[in-house]
Amino acid sequence: MRLSAAFSKLKETNKNPPQEIKTRKVLIAGGLCGPTMMMAAEKIEEECALRKIRVTIKIHNLWESHYPGEGFNVIIEMFKFFENEKCPVIDGKPFIVHRGEKELVKEIVDLLAV
Repeated sequence: MRLSAAFSKLKETNKNPPQEIKTRKVLIAGGLCGPTMMMAAEKIEEECALRKIRVTIKIHNLWESHYPGEGFNVIIEMFKFFENEKCPVIDGKPFIVHRGEKELVKEIVDLLAV
């Protein structure tokens, strides 16, 4: 999903956001790229901390289980897997190829700030 479409989808689901600060939930899902997913989580957590956004990140290996849980605000997939999700699904390939990582982290955190 393009990030502009992801912003629109997230804004639609958050038309009346609660006044209290909520913890945002992120799923990073992939296969045998565990260290890459951990590195991505760390970069997202660091940027969220700078912007004072509470975040919980779950790293999930889709080869072990196809059901990672529910209630995520953003899903980052390292390979195409998710369809018809209620939240934005972002392509995590920039974390794998190390091109566009900084821009992707910023855009993910911008989604979480909505």
